[in-house]
Amino acid sequence: MKTEFDPVTLEIIWNRLISIADQSATTLVRTSFSTVVRESNDYACVLMDRNGDTLAENRGSIPSFVGTMSRTVKHFLRRFPPKTWRPGDVVITNDPWMGTGHRPDFSMATPVFLNGDLVAFSGIIAHASDVGGSIFSADNRSVFEEGLGVPPMKLFSEGNPNEDLFELIRYNVRVPEPVIGDFMAMVAGCEVAGRQLVEFMEEYGVEMLETLSHEIQSRAEDVMRRAVLKLPDGTYRHTVTLDGFDEPIEIVCAITIEDDALEVDFEGTSEQVDQGGVNVVYAYTWAFTTYPLKCVLDPLTYRNEGSYRPFTIKAPEGSILNATYPRAVSSRHLTGHSITAAVFGALAPVLPDTVIADSGSTPQYIAFFSGVDGSMRPFSLMQFLSGGMGASSTEDGIHCCPFPTNSIPGSVEVSESISPLVFWKKELLTDSGGAGRFRGGCGQDIVIEVKSPRRSELSVMSERWDFPAEGLSGGKPGGRAAAHGIATSSREYDHALPSKGRTALGPGEVIHLVTAGGGGYGDPADRDPKLVRQDLRNELISETAAKEIYGLDHRGGV
Repeated sequence: MKTEFDPVTLEIIWNRLISIADQSATTLVRTSFSTVVRESNDYACVLMDRNGDTLAENRGSIPSFVGTMSRTVKHFLRRFPPKTWRPGDVVITNDPWMGTGHRPDFSMATPVFLNGDLVAFSGIIAHASDVGGSIFSADNRSVFEEGLGVPPMKLFSEGNPNEDLFELIRYNVRVPEPVIGDFMAMVAGCEVAGRQLVEFMEEYGVEMLETLSHEIQSRAEDVMRRAVLKLPDGTYRHTVTLDGFDEPIEIVCAITIEDDALEVDFEGTSEQVDQGGVNVVYAYTWAFTTYPLKCVLDPLTYRNEGSYRPFTIKAPEGSILNATYPRAVSSRHLTGHSITAAVFGALAPVLPDTVIADSGSTPQYIAFFSGVDGSMRPFSLMQFLSGGMGASSTEDGIHCCPFPTNSIPGSVEVSESISPLVFWKKELLTDSGGAGRFRGGCGQDIVIEVKSPRRSELSVMSERWDFPAEGLSGGKPGGRAAAHGIATSSREYDHALPSKGRTALGPGEVIHLVTAGGGGYGDPADRDPKLVRQDLRNELISETAAKEIYGLDHRGGV
């Protein structure tokens, strides 16, 4: 049995595992039914050892999903001990406290056997098109209102479908075809990964997989500990304020560094709330705390379980970052994504050239449309609308970037082809990027008409209306988010829509959605005049901003 790997061999083998996860993702996307998976990228494919520890993930996966999958499989192993698993078993759950933090996400795992022994797991998490209930509703007060809940159950047992569970799910969702179709695509993705993993183990030996698991996790841990060791010991703090529901929410973050260990403590963070679904379960908090730490401390090593061992994450039970059952959690991303800003803000004093300014896409703006189309068939369409990314010490922020997640809205053409929506405008919003030596990324300006013959519903779940993305090192905040109804006669703003809540839309009604811009980095007076003129030509900034904020007239004119 191989006990050591030289760097070249390890890199080759490690990339082989990642390619297997990528092939699982390709299978999922090409066989999926929904635009949420196929167009919006709301999924992740993960390979784990027989203990449920992460080995490899597909490139381009959702960070929070990768962070929760291992913990979900360990829940599966408590429910179904290792000796009870059989080839052809498929276990799923959408329990928020065991999985990704809300019910629309289903976590699935299949066992991988070699010579009759359980040696690994293949897992996929994907966002379902529908789970029933009140989807992304600010009115929800408990998880019971947020759709069908499925505890860890076998969707397939030794290759045989659990028809009762399939029928239960079909009965409880508005659009059963894409939901069930995506389940089968997930099964196919897991099967492909499992089959290729067996081929890999037959080539190298099952004992090698055990050794490889230990090796890559140990090496990832060592790299991360060395990165932490370079930072000065001490406690660093930052607080992020969010719009919240009835009142602002505070994420209070204290990062303590001691030798090669790092602790993040959210003591002092706002308590869980009774309404709005913006509560976060601990697993989601853990995922969106470790992810930004990985980004700034060790961005190059492939992520696996070892990367996180130097970290301790604490969140008081009953706080909004460690919500207790059965609190409403469907819009947990509105709070959870902003953990990234708290972590970056706390580390800014020791990593000023590495962290970025606050992002307008932190958190992501979600608009969910549902109703009937022109043929009176039910439709549901989710739009993941990204704001601008925060600027760094060397670069402008990226426009309309889905950081810190990877979910995207998909193409306008596909959205219009499967729903009664018409997109009249979808463009970058002038002056929305925070001013600075390096400008924040711009947000979006979107106008959509609803062509449904009957009343439709729009659920908006967004942030950054009252508290925009902050700049860093003298940079200015980004533009704010908004939503309006537009009068069909004058095409002018008629009324403001709620930042969190459901709105009834009549046939032909037009809405206007605005996503937030990213914060700027550095003093705007230090921005290169050539870049200011370039932004002006590209209509990223107005003439007023060029003159009054960047002082272009005083530095050589336009």
